[in-house]
Amino acid sequence: MTSDSTGTKPDSTDRVLIVDLGGGLYGLDSEAVREIVSLLPPTRLPGAPAHVRGVVNLRGQLLTVVDAAHRLTGNPITATDGSIVVVTVGEKVLGLIVDDVQDVQDLEVLPAEREVLASTDGLLTGVGRLGEEVVLVIDIPELVRQTLP
Repeated sequence: MTSDSTGTKPDSTDRVLIVDLGGGLYGLDSEAVREIVSLLPPTRLPGAPAHVRGVVNLRGQLLTVVDAAHRLTGNPITATDGSIVVVTVGEKVLGLIVDDVQDVQDLEVLPAEREVLASTDGLLTGVGRLGEEVVLVIDIPELVRQTLP
């Protein structure tokens, strides 16, 4: 995914994993998704931001988990039966707590407006439409960069 001079990527069709976060649909670049696991109870990290739920032991590896809805909207996920979507960017691995995982879809992604990007700390790359629903596409590399510097 390349960016143009406005900081947003040009119109494209991307293969994204559709997830439900707090009642809204979000897209995750399917190439960054490593796996999906049942929600594990995280161990809270002292002094971590509220959206960082803590760490879980995933088959012997410690995985930092983030409440993706809380990070993007300020409203934490309250469900106890959600999933963790494990994403990778280079050598960095992060778990995103989501309410529900829907499906992988080919989605025409339009660049997000600068105002939208600014309101979400640059965490959205674009907006797509799935039927009548709007899908906000999360910038996984930026989310990982902001969480695991």
